[in-house]
Amino acid sequence: MADQEKPTEEKPKAEAPEEKKADEKPTEETKTDSKDEKKEEKKDKKESKSGSKSSTKRKGKVDLSEAKIGFLGAGKTADAIIRGLIQYGKVDPKRIHVSAKTTKNLETIKQKGCHITKRNYDIFAKYDCDIVFLCFHGSVIKECYKIGGSRPHPLTTNFIPNMKHPLYVLSLVSGVKLDQIRACLLNPEHPDKYMIEMHRLSISTACAYGLGITAIDVEPDSKKCSPLIRDMLSTISKLEYIPESQMDSACALGGNGLAFVYYFINSLADGAFKMGLNRQTATKFAAKTVQCAALTLLESGKHPSELKDSCTSPSGPAIYGIHVLDKADVASGVAGAVEAAHKRAKELAEELPN
Repeated sequence: MADQEKPTEEKPKAEAPEEKKADEKPTEETKTDSKDEKKEEKKDKKESKSGSKSSTKRKGKVDLSEAKIGFLGAGKTADAIIRGLIQYGKVDPKRIHVSAKTTKNLETIKQKGCHITKRNYDIFAKYDCDIVFLCFHGSVIKECYKIGGSRPHPLTTNFIPNMKHPLYVLSLVSGVKLDQIRACLLNPEHPDKYMIEMHRLSISTACAYGLGITAIDVEPDSKKCSPLIRDMLSTISKLEYIPESQMDSACALGGNGLAFVYYFINSLADGAFKMGLNRQTATKFAAKTVQCAALTLLESGKHPSELKDSCTSPSGPAIYGIHVLDKADVASGVAGAVEAAHKRAKELAEELPN
């Protein structure tokens, strides 16, 4: 009989929580069970928001092979960096998350296998990214200050959450200082609670082919630059130190200057094409000639004018060609192009977004 009575004793125990609620005196065991259930529910919600269970583990150093990389902005520079990271950095597209206000470029990025969103906040909260590139015009930050005044409006609708892991923010925003961006990202009530490392960068779009040049505001080999950032950027570009105060000038030269060099290469090829070389051969030789000149300059350490003189002879064809360039004031035109790019970047930083 004792064995048959056991089930009847266990049934009331299962119903006990309802009876105890009526008495409003739950036992310690019931309280513990209730707390555990709530913890599990919160844990499930967090995991569903981040889309991964790894967020609870990333409290220390982040490994590049597992790091989530986010982008605010989906323009040509962001696209070039993404292509370079996938192709040469061997980054899984599923670890790349991109936000932009419109789907103009997002669909193309989505086809690469990356995650996309229209909410900037998702990059920090939902996707819980470790590294975030800021790829938009400075006017976006200026708009935050116009709305909020001395205490700017958050860049991401709300200030970014306090993450339980280090956050690396890389700004490619011209005309805006890091301190201005920091004020638009971090909650001013407790800014010291963030584990954040911020840098200003200028990256040429050649990074799409693993051949970019990156200007960074600290010495790449110093302790001020995390090995994670150095290793990631080194897969797609060469790193050079440029102080933050000179970063806009570096962007005008290294970023926009690439377009001017392509323009010059095309002009060289046009001249050879006019003289009888086919278009493909002319373009290849023009590009190789510029490559030879650049590598010689870097290897020798000599001034460009000195190397130019070493390529010319008295009354020779090269000096005749240079005379034509001087008459057309090409040198002034090229220098003016860099100045115009710098000026336009400043203007874009002041123009309010539509």
